[in-house]
Amino acid sequence: MSTSTVRPVTPTSTPVPTLDLTPGYVAHRGLREELARLTEVTRHLDPVDILRVRAVEEHLALVLRFLRAHHREEHIVLYPSVRAGSPRAARTVTAFQVDHSTLEEAMRPVADRSVPLRDRSPAIGRLCELVARHSLAEEHELFPLMRRHVRGTPDGRMPTRTVRVWGRDLPAFVAFHLHHATGAERRRVLRWIPPGTALLWRAGWRRAYERRRRAAYGGS
Repeated sequence: MSTSTVRPVTPTSTPVPTLDLTPGYVAHRGLREELARLTEVTRHLDPVDILRVRAVEEHLALVLRFLRAHHREEHIVLYPSVRAGSPRAARTVTAFQVDHSTLEEAMRPVADRSVPLRDRSPAIGRLCELVARHSLAEEHELFPLMRRHVRGTPDGRMPTRTVRVWGRDLPAFVAFHLHHATGAERRRVLRWIPPGTALLWRAGWRRAYERRRRAAYGGS
């Protein structure tokens, strides 16, 4: 009579997709760099140079839309998951949400086209300082909580909702990320954006964003 040994079956668990925060780091760096450049260029902008004024206005408006879109995605996609993680995480999220309200107030005078750009330069500089302080604090205090409490998408791609919400700004927002990324970061961001948008970025979105920056800043 033979006997067989029944071995317990070890359950296999599906790995939880980790959240890649590279796009967040790149977005923060890009906002700091663009607002610093806009502060400087508006300080010395000749109001008679109509084409340059128009280019700076358009680029400033894009950067403000990017900042608002970035905050909106944090509020809708990221913050709720972090808040649910623990009481400490919830308190941290609340503090950053209050900070977003402060930034929104600081954006209003920056976006006021009834005021000449050169006169708005101090307000742009103030916004730049606030964004720098906020973004660096977020990376230090909030990003570790995001890694702990927020799941990435199964394929590591940008959420479909984000693609839809960006709408007409998708080409410029994708180019914004990739322009401000290092070589290693660019490879990660290219894996994060939808494959079709990566092809379009190489075909034309990259050059369009570079032309926009040259028109506003007068250089590369």
